[in-house]
Amino acid sequence: MNQKKILIFMPSIEGGGVEKNLFLIANYLSKNNTDIMLLTANPEYKNKFDKKIKIISPSNSYNLKKSPRLKKYFFCLLILFKILFKNKNIITFSFQANLYAILISKFFNRKIIIRSNSSPSGWSNNFLKKIIYKIVLKM
Repeated sequence: MNQKKILIFMPSIEGGGVEKNLFLIANYLSKNNTDIMLLTANPEYKNKFDKKIKIISPSNSYNLKKSPRLKKYFFCLLILFKILFKNKNIITFSFQANLYAILISKFFNRKIIIRSNSSPSGWSNNFLKKIIYKIVLKM
């Protein structure tokens, strides 16, 4: 049986509660799956992850360490697009920028798991997001 690769998508690691969950889940998955990748613009946190986890990040030439989240999202989404284009055997586990990650994953007909960082009422009160999530999740 061909085991799927897991790509954890977390463009901006900032040191809060979401990150604590990221470290726990990524390290747990690495013990049970040999092919785990993390896509982030903050590779300086690599010491928090099991050595088996492959860290993928934009080139240092973009100097994203202190960049705003949106810039980190943009470059990481470009890399996500490239990875999903080249690899059919990947499941994306998104911790941030879920809507964009869903759109890219669905475009390439890849499976995606999302970790929502807000309660359903947080996004369901936003009419546009509600419509987009319903459309994309039915694809």
